[in-house]
Amino acid sequence: ARCPAPPILRLFSSAGQLCALAPVRSGRSMGASGSPMICCAVPTEPEDEYVPEATNTSLQGEWKVNGRTIRADPTYATAADFPDFGAMPPEKAERKVYQIKEGATRKAEYRPFPHTRTWQDVPWLVAFVCMTIAVWGGGLLKCSSLMSLFDEMSAEADTEADASQTLYVGGDTMSGAQLLILICAAGLVSAFSAMSFVFLTYKCPACIVWSSLCLGPALTIVGGLATMAYGSEAAVLLGAVLVFLGAIGLCINLCCYRDFIPFTVQITEVVGSILQQHPCMISVGFLGSLLSFVWFVGSSLALAAIFYAYNSEGAMEDSDAVRYTAVFVVSLVFMWGGGVASNVCHVTYCGVFGRWYFGNIEGTLAPSLKVATTTSFGSICFGSLVVAVVRALEAVARQMQEDATEGGNWVVCIVACALQCVLSALGDVIEYFNDWAYVQCAIRGVSLFESASITFSLMTCANTKYILADLLLNSVVNMGQVMIAFVATMVTSIIGFVLYGTAGMVAGFVVAFVIGLLAGGAASGVINSGVKTLLVSWAENPEPLSRSHPEVHEAFKEKVSKIAWME
Repeated sequence: ARCPAPPILRLFSSAGQLCALAPVRSGRSMGASGSPMICCAVPTEPEDEYVPEATNTSLQGEWKVNGRTIRADPTYATAADFPDFGAMPPEKAERKVYQIKEGATRKAEYRPFPHTRTWQDVPWLVAFVCMTIAVWGGGLLKCSSLMSLFDEMSAEADTEADASQTLYVGGDTMSGAQLLILICAAGLVSAFSAMSFVFLTYKCPACIVWSSLCLGPALTIVGGLATMAYGSEAAVLLGAVLVFLGAIGLCINLCCYRDFIPFTVQITEVVGSILQQHPCMISVGFLGSLLSFVWFVGSSLALAAIFYAYNSEGAMEDSDAVRYTAVFVVSLVFMWGGGVASNVCHVTYCGVFGRWYFGNIEGTLAPSLKVATTTSFGSICFGSLVVAVVRALEAVARQMQEDATEGGNWVVCIVACALQCVLSALGDVIEYFNDWAYVQCAIRGVSLFESASITFSLMTCANTKYILADLLLNSVVNMGQVMIAFVATMVTSIIGFVLYGTAGMVAGFVVAFVIGLLAGGAASGVINSGVKTLLVSWAENPEPLSRSHPEVHEAFKEKVSKIAWME
């Protein structure tokens, strides 16, 4: 009998497996396998059960082209079905085949969208709740010290009636009420920009894809020209470099990625059509952005109160160990809470798209949100915690690098820089892994490890890495967010300048950029979740997509057929 590995080792073993599924060009990938986590068998209220429609069995099971297997049946898979396994040692290849069959077994045990779900990964849910109570409760208990500090600062400030309520920029002034008006304007413009982005995703997906690919290089060129306008030699040189880099990036997108754009447009159009049927999904993104903001502000005040209280009492030593511990704790709290809010939205989106794919079940948004905030919340907390720990360690390494640079210790600086790079890459890998693993959490309600195991099995057997290699998903998602923030920033800055002059323009630029990024993340995050749910669901059963969007199904089949002609 096999002895299960410790949880943290099983997690990174899982991440290493899904790494093989990611396209080489992206440089980010992840994986899946391991034993199930602890779960609490507390059923929720019954929800709609997935009842499959009549299926075309010829689309399931094994596919062969040119005598080669392009889609293996995970239940009966062998090492010969996967050309990549031929270069591995036999023991490693057989181990991967075993993991594929293990995932297939778990998939058979859990039906999509069951009547009842068990609470998964409960210890991590409890840990998150305890952390929240400790941080926010501690902040409330120690807030008196921080309030005393604020009172002292207010007493020493200018006593003029409007001194603390006025913003001075370039000779113009703004009151707090005027700033509030600009914040509201930024929110409305950002919301309108996000909804327009979603609308165009369906009505004009080609425009969205092309704009997303060209926006980054175009902004770089514009920034370079604006820098050159200063006239100094340094400005002209820097501007010329920016223009050159922007032109190179534009050429790469237009020439090297040109063949991938029609395929990306096809997938974006499918996701956009589903968004049009369920437009209320955007409200979940806005709610998640609001919760992230509340978490950041509340945790900042709570941690400030705690650290100030202990520092004023002389309980904290002024040493590197204390400072690095403080950096780790603060980063962990911020990253964990923000990650939980973001992943709740992601799991909700995956549930909506999954319900659409497997049968157009009515009432998709409310049940999906309920799953994300109840039975699968522990899995969300677990995955977010792992990412938060890595990001917190990265923040400590960054602080060590800055300290070593100031102290002239170049050996420590180089080591800290290398460590920071490794942790950054590891964090990206785990984030990518979580995105895929959460799909099965939304569809089947399994634990994070079980979800990773099922996802690895399905996507390996369906050879979806050849689909991902030709899909410009990251470019559309990331630049879509920037595009929404850019539009919101420009419009709000103009409104601020017209109403309140230079001060209004500067204030509008700052608040609109922050709010625009949050709104952009909400809108583009839906596309990211939709594409990944679509791929995982197609890997399990291609038949629903072949009926609803046969051209996309054929495009997927054409991509994975590449394996039949490889040497």
